[in-house]
Amino acid sequence: MQQDNIDAFTGGVRPDGLKNKSDIKVLVCFLLSHSTQPLSRKEMTDIFLDRGLANYFEASDAISSLIKHGNVTENVEDGALVITESGKIIADTLYDALPMTVREKSLDAMSKLINRRHVSKQNKTRIEVCDKGYHVTCTVNDGTMETMSVKVYVPTYNYATVVRDRFLDDPETLYRVVMAQLTDTPQIAPKPKKPVIKI
Repeated sequence: MQQDNIDAFTGGVRPDGLKNKSDIKVLVCFLLSHSTQPLSRKEMTDIFLDRGLANYFEASDAISSLIKHGNVTENVEDGALVITESGKIIADTLYDALPMTVREKSLDAMSKLINRRHVSKQNKTRIEVCDKGYHVTCTVNDGTMETMSVKVYVPTYNYATVVRDRFLDDPETLYRVVMAQLTDTPQIAPKPKKPVIKI
């Protein structure tokens, strides 16, 4: 496989994304071999889109091709993708053909997706259409009761999904920031992150 062999549609793909169909298939196998949780076809394509690693249609096509050739199976009941032995061989022998940045970004995106899935079991979100846009309701639960609910307006659905996903990435921080403001106790707010200095 050669990285300069561009044979995949690259609309929406970032400059460091994958432009080779074979590489996209390898990345699918690589992610499935490293996943601690089952992933559906939609979740897999979401990982690619989240970081601009591949075009949606190319990622979906790669999954279909892997299933067709027996490298991956798709569970009929829950749609979970399961890597087979031949798929593991692909992941183990060809993963180093993928740029390290692609591997790191894809693993990070997969980790966030799995974390959101876990968090959303307790902390709920709801997107509702309103007159001039959308309302997003974010609800924090501690496992036994609802501890906070925040409803915000956003003008577009894209903004609504960003708000939802950011909340599910870290609901505890939202809770601490709101409580710090409402109770005038800044010490309970999370400490600001140190700026990253690029050299």
